[in-house]
Amino acid sequence: MKRILIIIFCLILIIIFFYNFFLTKIIHFNLEKITEKKVKIESINIDFINQELIINNIEILNDQKFEYENIFFCDEIIVKFIFLNLFQQIIYFEKIIFKEPIIYVEIKKDNLIFEDNISVIEKKKKSYKPKIYPEKNTDRNVIFKKVQILKPKANLIIDNLYKYENLNLSNMNLSNVGTSETKSLHFKKIFKIILTDLYLKVPNFEVKKKLKEIYMSK
Repeated sequence: MKRILIIIFCLILIIIFFYNFFLTKIIHFNLEKITEKKVKIESINIDFINQELIINNIEILNDQKFEYENIFFCDEIIVKFIFLNLFQQIIYFEKIIFKEPIIYVEIKKDNLIFEDNISVIEKKKKSYKPKIYPEKNTDRNVIFKKVQILKPKANLIIDNLYKYENLNLSNMNLSNVGTSETKSLHFKKIFKIILTDLYLKVPNFEVKKKLKEIYMSK
């Protein structure tokens, strides 16, 4: 009996280890697919007893030609889940909490043409071609029933003329957010909401006017 219990315990540990590994890969892949940027994650810890996942020190890396090292940084992201939902075709999470995330937006002029580190200007061009990922037989989407963004901040540089750091953005509470275009509010749209909030929080009217000229011009 004791030997059987030991074998069962070892099997459970193996399952948890491999599921942790594959879940980390799924999260990493989806983040790079959404952002079209390189992503670094220090660690992902799963607490199956409390059904909680904690992502530590996540960075979305900036292109080297820009000043800031990152586009996005968050010291801690907490994800609440129901274990059985993790095995569904669409992975539903109960809640995700971003604690004090920071975004970095840079706009610079190169040969009289503006470009930014978040690729918004680039994606407006007719010549833009999105990154193509290898096709998979099944594409597992991720949907968060509730999203909380707590004490977010932003840093903004415009062509080395204007620089704002540690701008306090609005706390946000959102529902049904994910990677599915049809079954959820896509993460890309959430990013647009955050950028709009950043625009509204810029204290200088002339800077707002400049941002509008850059992003609204054809």
